[in-house]
Amino acid sequence: MNNRVLVIDSDESFCNMVIQVMSASGYTTTIARSFQEALEALKNAKFHFVISEISLSDASGLQVVNLISENYSNTSTVIVAHDIDAESVQSALQKGAFDCLTKPLIPSKLMHVANLAIEHKRVQKERELLINRMQAVFQSVDDAIIAMDHEWRIIQINDAASRLLGLNRSIMNQYLQTAIAWFFPKVESLLRQAREEGESNRAVRMISMHESGMERILNCTASLFYDPLQESQGVILVVRDESRLVMLERETQTRQNWNGLVGSSPAMQEVYELIERLAEVDSSVLITGETGTGKELVARALHNTSPRSHRSFVAVNCAALPVGLMESELFGHVRGAFTNAVRDKPGRFKLADGGTIFLDEIGDLSLDMQVRLLRVLQEQVFEAVGDSAPIHVNVRVVAATHRNLRERVQEGKFREDLYYRLKVVEMRLPSLREHKVDLPMLIEHFLIKFNTRMKRSIKGISDEVLAALMEHDWPGNVRELEHTLEHAVVVAPQSILVWSNLPHDFRNQYFPVLKQLQLPVKQRGRPLMSGHTAGEGLDRKAILQALEGSSWRLQVAATQLGISRSTLWRRMKSMGLRNRGKEEKTTDK
Repeated sequence: MNNRVLVIDSDESFCNMVIQVMSASGYTTTIARSFQEALEALKNAKFHFVISEISLSDASGLQVVNLISENYSNTSTVIVAHDIDAESVQSALQKGAFDCLTKPLIPSKLMHVANLAIEHKRVQKERELLINRMQAVFQSVDDAIIAMDHEWRIIQINDAASRLLGLNRSIMNQYLQTAIAWFFPKVESLLRQAREEGESNRAVRMISMHESGMERILNCTASLFYDPLQESQGVILVVRDESRLVMLERETQTRQNWNGLVGSSPAMQEVYELIERLAEVDSSVLITGETGTGKELVARALHNTSPRSHRSFVAVNCAALPVGLMESELFGHVRGAFTNAVRDKPGRFKLADGGTIFLDEIGDLSLDMQVRLLRVLQEQVFEAVGDSAPIHVNVRVVAATHRNLRERVQEGKFREDLYYRLKVVEMRLPSLREHKVDLPMLIEHFLIKFNTRMKRSIKGISDEVLAALMEHDWPGNVRELEHTLEHAVVVAPQSILVWSNLPHDFRNQYFPVLKQLQLPVKQRGRPLMSGHTAGEGLDRKAILQALEGSSWRLQVAATQLGISRSTLWRRMKSMGLRNRGKEEKTTDK
């Protein structure tokens, strides 16, 4: 690039020296004898470097510095003089001069200063462009960005932070915990993790919040940012609203096996969604439903999806512990509190501190223990047996029962105040007969489980076994199904479970069903649904009949075929099966 230099000086010998030196280095030099000539030259050309005498015939060199600084941001100015005082030097530099030199100038020094001045402007311009680009990116992204120092004092926010989190510029230099108090507890541990793990890691967490009755899912990322010397300056928090994406996934994908719970029916989907909503809060939950519906699995899922998941989950069966030992088990005891108390023992509430305690069969708790439990729920404090020192804990309580607690309250067997304290949110689990559509999936789940545990290779069940299992009402629910299948796996000498492998009582009850359905005993087996062989034994005719018989409702057809919905879809795709009627209706529209 050809750099242009403007020299403003009436000294002809000085101007000739500058022309000679600059030309040798490829610079184009223009001479102005006065301030007015300099103004004309600046109108007609773009200059990168200006050399001005401090004392001009019609102005001062300081006026030149002012003019260049205010109107020509990409031009550097150097003041020269035979004799210049310190006050004039300071004034020139304050007004924007790059340097002040004393005549006569050494050519090499002149070139050195000129090159430095031009390079300085080039770097300054690139820096400004970079800042402008970064600022444009910073303001244009849809994610909320909050820059903070290490004390969580807000340094900068973008426009998205205002839209997403309701912030405004007045919160600048405030602490995050003060500026948005409702938000800080949800991200505090995330910010600390980012600060502790350093440059190599980003901390990421999904959080849930409720606003005007609507759930919002926020993806939060925190990472350190550094200055040019690689000194850590603070933390950048990026918040993305993924509510629509999560909701879309929930609508388009049916969860089948989630946190140990199995089932894709609408009833089970409601259970999954309620668990997710309750996971972010600490409210007490009362899980109700028949025996064997999986209350402890639901309680564990609540714990595992909550911020308490890194702490203990402690389960207590209130019906299994003797009344005399219940107090010690829940609250612990000190040495000498009673006979055989040879050492201090922490109670279940202490072991669950920071986590979750699950009180199963809470309806069987004695009235005396109900009083003590109520105090723990209200105050999060208790005393160990034999001690008067208060023990403070932070525990989420999840209780469960198959009894009707409302009836027990009316009978005087359960405290009403404890009932309402436990029942902040009630979660009723459906009985297995209410979601029989999940039976094939549950059967597969248990067969895989028993194959692994017992080192067996059961590949599936016969059609008559499936028919009887589908017909049964399952009063013992999922637990009864599990025990029935376990019995069959234990006694089966072959790889397909057949009628004779089922428990004797079950066979006696359902033999008439087989005759009614006209299914011969020892009919061909139905394979497991999992793995790449799922549904491979089904031919095109069988799949097409199931689809047409169910009006092309994939979930219904999949249940009839004994395979999962996703497996049916893959088989349809491989066979080229499509709902022609639906396509014709779409075309007509």
